[in-house]
Amino acid sequence: MASKIPEEVLDDIRRQTNIVDVVGQYVQLKKAGKNLFGTCPFHDEKTPSFSVNEEKQIFHCFSCGRGGNVFKFLMEMEQLSFPEAVAKVADFVGADLASTFRPVQGSRESSEVVALKQLYEEASKLFKHVLTSTVAGQPALDYLHQRDLTDSLIETFDIGFLPNQGDLLLTFFQNREIDYQTLRQSGLFVETQTGKLHDRFSGRVMFPIRNAQGAVIAFSGRVLQATPDQPKYLNSPETPIFNKRKVLFNFDLAKATIHQDKRVYLFEGFMDVIAAYSAGIQNGVASMGTSLTSEQLSLLTHQAQELVVCYDGDQPGIEAMKRAIGLLGQHSTLELGVVVLPSGADPDEYVRQFGAEQFRETLQKGVETPTAFELRYLKQGLNLTNEKDQLDYVQQALAVVAQIDSPLEIEVYLKQIEETSGITIDTLKRQLQTVRVKNVTSQPLQQSVQRGGPDSYDEPPMLVDEATMPVNRGNAPQQRQVKRLSKIEHAEQEILHMLMRHEDVRLQLENNADFSFVHTPYQLIYELWRAYLDEGHVADIAGFTTYIPDDLQSLVIQIDLLALPEEANQEALNDCLYVIGQNSVQEQLKMAKIALSEARKLGNQDEEFRLTLEVIRLIGKMQ
Repeated sequence: MASKIPEEVLDDIRRQTNIVDVVGQYVQLKKAGKNLFGTCPFHDEKTPSFSVNEEKQIFHCFSCGRGGNVFKFLMEMEQLSFPEAVAKVADFVGADLASTFRPVQGSRESSEVVALKQLYEEASKLFKHVLTSTVAGQPALDYLHQRDLTDSLIETFDIGFLPNQGDLLLTFFQNREIDYQTLRQSGLFVETQTGKLHDRFSGRVMFPIRNAQGAVIAFSGRVLQATPDQPKYLNSPETPIFNKRKVLFNFDLAKATIHQDKRVYLFEGFMDVIAAYSAGIQNGVASMGTSLTSEQLSLLTHQAQELVVCYDGDQPGIEAMKRAIGLLGQHSTLELGVVVLPSGADPDEYVRQFGAEQFRETLQKGVETPTAFELRYLKQGLNLTNEKDQLDYVQQALAVVAQIDSPLEIEVYLKQIEETSGITIDTLKRQLQTVRVKNVTSQPLQQSVQRGGPDSYDEPPMLVDEATMPVNRGNAPQQRQVKRLSKIEHAEQEILHMLMRHEDVRLQLENNADFSFVHTPYQLIYELWRAYLDEGHVADIAGFTTYIPDDLQSLVIQIDLLALPEEANQEALNDCLYVIGQNSVQEQLKMAKIALSEARKLGNQDEEFRLTLEVIRLIGKMQ
């Protein structure tokens, strides 16, 4: 057991440490006022509510309430004891910490976990030795060399081989007198009905699977000589040290590059990750043979700002990519990109056929947005000169675009649909509005914003969601759950409140060609209000609520009842427009970056130069 660490030693380590540098390894932080904010690593959220104060050297989550200094952060983040957290911080900054103050290695892990990790580490060493230093491993070594895996790559990924020679691994551990129960629960063996153990991975090339700290916790075995009754890849079953939902292949090696580049590439298979690594892409990972999970995504969210999906280019790969995008789309903190390799190739095949340089160039210049990918995907197999196929395509394409909130993005993609279908953009816009209204009315409005995050308004009006009110049981007082609005939503509601009372506000907005609401429900109310007046109706809220879809009516009533001045206030309107305009600049920057990527992909240097200047201008406008 470690001795109690003196206060002066703790103070010295704290003085040498910047909490931002430590937290920044786990959370993407962005400056907002005096503090830095990011998504909380301790719970799932979209709106950043996790704050770090560099001056005070503390962290705090406004949502879950966790907070403390740098030691407390590591204790919470990695489930460490206080001495372990102090030792980790000291090692991070290179501070001296006497061995008497350091905990015994592995003292907090159960004996079961320690035994299993040691078992897997020894198994990995055996597999590697068999592959690289024995006659039995030569066929597997030849196979890997034929797949263009160099000895250096084999060393980096600790690839091994377990020959189909009796129960080699079982004999190895029995000779070392490993406990039977430990062998039984390790997942390295299969058990017969009589309780006899046999090697699970005989005849397979072995790829170690490591946790984020680099410890071997499982294996994936690739059969060397395929037979009809054997799966091509066989993964370890779940054990006390391995949960496939929480592990990403190569994350331990990739996380430093991911953190540095703020980008991660998601590949479909282990060989794709290794091929990408050989081509110089060292920030690639793969899920464990299943669809991407929320736990795996959480690992990436706290390290990267951008995630690029690059699955196989064949039909199953594209379908898998669509499923991954569906999950990724629920996590707005990550900027998403998609790369589809030409000719249906997978990354491993592409690198071997076209070389590392072209692979890197394709990954850099071939990135498209998920929406662009889906619109291109929808055209496959259709004859767009055929009227039915053309209508089917437009309906499906508008359903995709209807999910987008950004007016700028909508404009870009509607122009693409116009070019593909020949239907005018004005017609597409009218049809899109119909689709969006139908989408809004088919599900409850979601206006909730995390309480107390960096975007919260000091004293905003409260939005009461009747559906979230608790059931009143007995004589217990009934309470409503109150939800704070973000600054942007507050501004949008205030503008609509003024709009529905003052004709001059409506005229100002209509004369501002750049204006649009950020959130779809508010934009729909704005468009419907204009249409309502254009049809000759008087500005009457009661009449308007009968004109609009049912699910928008309660929101309109809430906006109408806001405790705001009845007189039009130009200064208040300008303030609200400024808040929304700042978001518009962010959207313009996003679209400029998309266009810049397209220009680079097409090799249009003049356009690339112009868009680079535009990106710089917009960034400056946000300062």
